[in-house]
Amino acid sequence: MRITGYRMIDLSAAGTANAQSAVADASAEVTSGLRVTKPSDDPVAWTAAQRAKVRKTLAEGATGAVKISRDQIQQTDGALGTLSDLLSQVRTLAVQGANGTYDANARTGLAAQVHGLFLSAIAAANTQSPGGEYLLAGGQSLAAPFAPDGTYNGDAAARSVATDQSSTAIATIPGSRLTAAFGVDVLPLLDKVATALAANDLPSLQASIGDLDTAVKQVALTRTVTGGAMSVLDATVAAHAQLATNLQTQISSDVEVDMVAAATGLAKASSTLDASRTVSAHLIQLLQQNGG
Repeated sequence: MRITGYRMIDLSAAGTANAQSAVADASAEVTSGLRVTKPSDDPVAWTAAQRAKVRKTLAEGATGAVKISRDQIQQTDGALGTLSDLLSQVRTLAVQGANGTYDANARTGLAAQVHGLFLSAIAAANTQSPGGEYLLAGGQSLAAPFAPDGTYNGDAAARSVATDQSSTAIATIPGSRLTAAFGVDVLPLLDKVATALAANDLPSLQASIGDLDTAVKQVALTRTVTGGAMSVLDATVAAHAQLATNLQTQISSDVEVDMVAAATGLAKASSTLDASRTVSAHLIQLLQQNGG
């Protein structure tokens, strides 16, 4: 079969077009860093990457919720720490007032101090998160859990946050842990001490010291719970971060290019295109010399 000059030019032009397409594809890979941008590029890799992206998005959303819970637990622990300090101060004043050398006037002065500490304790126990929720209110987080007299009006519900598909962790600590259900009614006890001092009621004051010791331990145990919750949430955040890293690595492996290989491929495709253009130009020149 005889191949005419014009047929040879057509074949050369087709080769040049293919080379141009190869250069365009290689250039796009180098520019974008991706070898798979649509399902038709590599159906298996594209599907695997999409699944990994969904898992990564879900993990990032879960991480956000865990971080918020962790911050709230930390704020709760801070409030309990303040309350612990106030309790220690009240106990010191109660021990002083229980000393037989103090008279009614001296105890009245101590009563004023304890009352001020009691008000500070109420404020600490009614601490709100930046979002406006009362941290120690249990499930009723939109209302102040402790009344002006120290009575707890919240509930015993402890909310949780998902740490993975099948596990949860404590996200809130209810103020019920500061009630007689766990030892003594902590906040009303402070008001009781102030009242005993103001009334110069030595027997009641002396009896309250043991209850204050119980209250100090009660708050300390509650802080142990918050500490444990923070540890779990910190570990969860770290695990989620590692999962996100692993998924991103998988996504990169599925759809991204090896930049060295891509650059090498672009160079080869460019060389092939240059060669094709040279051949086409040479064929046209020969045809023109031979009179077409």
